[in-house]
Amino acid sequence: MGAPYYCKVLIVGGGAGGMFAAARLAQAGKGGDVCIAERGGRLGRKLSVTGNGQGNVTNSDVSAAYFRSGRPGFFLPALRAFPFSAAEEFYASLGIFLTGEEGRKYPLSRQASSVTDALRAFLERSGVRAETDFRAVRAAFSGGRFRVFAEDGREIDAEKLVFAFGGKAAKQFGTDGSAYALAEGFGHKITPLYPSLVQLKTETEPIRGLKGIRAPARVKAEGRYCAEAEGDVLFTDYGVSGSAAFAVSGAVSGGGRLEIEFLPELGEKELLSYLRRREKLSLPLTGGLLHNQLGRMLEKRADGAEELAALIKRFPLRATGSAGFDAAQVTAGGVDTETIDPHTMESLLQKGLYIVGEALDVDGDCGGYNLHWALASAAAAARAIAEEV
Repeated sequence: MGAPYYCKVLIVGGGAGGMFAAARLAQAGKGGDVCIAERGGRLGRKLSVTGNGQGNVTNSDVSAAYFRSGRPGFFLPALRAFPFSAAEEFYASLGIFLTGEEGRKYPLSRQASSVTDALRAFLERSGVRAETDFRAVRAAFSGGRFRVFAEDGREIDAEKLVFAFGGKAAKQFGTDGSAYALAEGFGHKITPLYPSLVQLKTETEPIRGLKGIRAPARVKAEGRYCAEAEGDVLFTDYGVSGSAAFAVSGAVSGGGRLEIEFLPELGEKELLSYLRRREKLSLPLTGGLLHNQLGRMLEKRADGAEELAALIKRFPLRATGSAGFDAAQVTAGGVDTETIDPHTMESLLQKGLYIVGEALDVDGDCGGYNLHWALASAAAAARAIAEEV
């Protein structure tokens, strides 16, 4: 195939984290020194469908409460150095202006593809080179340089190497988990991987006959960690979906306990009052309060208004798993952060190697947090790299 191509900075992975890192380096005047090696045919394919295609790219509240890592607080330095205001300024520099309510921020176009298009155009103008259909299978360091080998025989040499290869979720975008082997080649350990932001499988007997029913609810989850979210629950033939279940899924995608609170806008005493008034009128207790099928199921399981009120507010359901990585939006787990500098994302095992975004054992809640982490970690790495190249 000839001599390896050389660049000062090679980024493996052309998804959100890789494009963000390249863009931050380009903004530092280093665009011509950067090459992105992307497994697929185009950069940013997964970014183009984020937020159900609307592009929930960040959140106005990016406090630590919305992020997790096996190394507690690992993400704090990057988040403090790159708050929401920095993300807003970054997107504006690309010509993308944000809007949205309840913290979630979207491009004014409400099209995720407009963010991808703006990034691609900026990288091209800045002289960033993209090597597509480059499936990296091995990386090594020798003689002061990194060399990355592609499955088709291509090779790229670089002084600095950034792993932005994503996780294991949504393999249709090339993130099937195989790229973790690149980090393992430098001695990095991979923590257990779990699907997150995904539909949940549960015991099915308690929800028999509820398929297709959607109800507003608050869901509490207890598994790998505890989580709570309010939104809706959609019952399926295998478990639960909907925004509330989706949001807590990372906690119990490997199994755990769910507690669903229906009618979250009502306190238990107020709800009991409504139920007793209907009881005096000889009416079905949950009629006018809950979907008829859901109400009948709960009434059959409860003995009287008081027990029914308690069940409506605390409906237990055992989570047995999830719809899997193919259906998940995010991977929980990844490269162990114990061997990563939290200020620069540089490997503590190999100088000059940086790991960013979903590849790391950091994941966030639903609501733009995972994309913000990709941007904040990429900014930290780019800042450190720009000072040395």
